[in-house]
Amino acid sequence: MKKVLSIVCALGLMFVMAVPAFATTKADVISELEAGVKVGDKVKQIPAEYIKTATDFLDANNLSDDELTMALKEVKEVKEIWAATGKTEFKDIPADVQTKLINKAKDAAKKVGATLTFDGKTVKVVDKNGKTYTAIRSGDAIKQTGTNSTAVGAIAVFAAIVTALTAAVAVARKNHLIEVR
Repeated sequence: MKKVLSIVCALGLMFVMAVPAFATTKADVISELEAGVKVGDKVKQIPAEYIKTATDFLDANNLSDDELTMALKEVKEVKEIWAATGKTEFKDIPADVQTKLINKAKDAAKKVGATLTFDGKTVKVVDKNGKTYTAIRSGDAIKQTGTNSTAVGAIAVFAAIVTALTAAVAVARKNHLIEVR
């Protein structure tokens, strides 16, 4: 009986020791961000500016294994929520889901001692020491205002022609080239 019990204990210890010790690293969190969000058969890449901000924050702040594990878990949850929408573009996600994603990111930042703000293009993270990490999404530098540039051009050309004709008539009258009756 003692031999059987010893064999069972030895096998139990062997299985326990075979489980690898896994600690989440900064690289794991960044790799998860770089993998993007898989929506159906498409992958939406997270903008490089945002990943650089996360990298800078993680490099400058010494987070514990628990904080890194929590951060990785939060990133995965946010990606799952996004993927469930079926939308590849953040702007196309319903407003309530956008708010939920932003709030999850803010909560995760609080858990590691940081404050996160996001306004649609700019991500700003302030760590517990007051250092700010900012990412502004590059993209359409010209803000679309809804003005039809073709119509504006036509109006400008029309105004220039009318001005030129008015000036020509005024000069012709002054030089008595035309008579006004």
